Amino acid sequence: MLGYMLSQYAELPLSKQTLCSWLEKWIYGHEEKCFDNTFAEQFPWKEVGLPRAYFLQRKLRINSQYFLTGARYRGGDINCPFIDIVASSAVIDDSVLKAVSREWAELKPLHIRQLTPGYHTFQGVTDQLIYASCLPNGPEYYDDAITLKTAASADFEWCRQALAEAYQHTLSTIPALTGHLCSINNEDLLSHILQGNAYIVNEQGVRAGLIVCEKGDVAFLKGYRVTEEVILPAFRGRSLASRAQCLLQNHLYHFSRDACLMTGTILPENLPSIRTAEKAGRTCVLRYEFLPVNFD
Repeated sequence: MLGYMLSQYAELPLSKQTLCSWLEKWIYGHEEKCFDNTFAEQFPWKEVGLPRAYFLQRKLRINSQYFLTGARYRGGDINCPFIDIVASSAVIDDSVLKAVSREWAELKPLHIRQLTPGYHTFQGVTDQLIYASCLPNGPEYYDDAITLKTAASADFEWCRQALAEAYQHTLSTIPALTGHLCSINNEDLLSHILQGNAYIVNEQGVRAGLIVCEKGDVAFLKGYRVTEEVILPAFRGRSLASRAQCLLQNHLYHFSRDACLMTGTILPENLPSIRTAEKAGRTCVLRYEFLPVNFD
């Protein structure tokens, strides 16, 4: 599987050594989940009436090639099961879709999902886009109008209200995101603040928004993940979100002292977030897409 996936993702802005290392860890970690009962325990096996072991991942041999697969639920909803093909040694064609669908038939999956390079022509329906960029090691971005301040515990209530106001406005203007886009909960917000992962965006000294960015993985990419970014409605229309991300990249580069990736997942309907990512110099490098199940 490693050889095929190296060729599949060869055009990513990574050295071959880095890409190989990350993919090796990705494949090994998912192969372990074929035997990890703790992993299977996380699924609603009791609620759906299936044995716990049913949710162990499975490495399938199809047409003399290997496909590493696992059960998933979209948004955690037990009414929306799908199958993830997390690694493979060949392209996913109709014969693979049929074999995977039959293998996981008891789950009654609605879709089969695959991860592909973001710049490839997609086959199915896009689930999520993954945008990333290398942290800059050249001239720093400069902006004399906005600053970032690490949030403190005393800022929790303002951060909570800012998230609520921003999400309410976004969902009212883009109804298609309703049910698909939600804010982090209060417990996670406080945890991020205490860990130093939350930054308040100030414009001319006035609090205008919030960014939450943590070190972590998105698919097999390793780096810093933007898990929240909101600009209050009164401050929108001045590209504050993308400008704040450029300042954040300066900070992360000095903090980490290595060229990590800054990554995040974006719903395809979330056009404002896509524009923000692109203005900040991030590009779509990976794409999750849904393919049809086939029981014929």
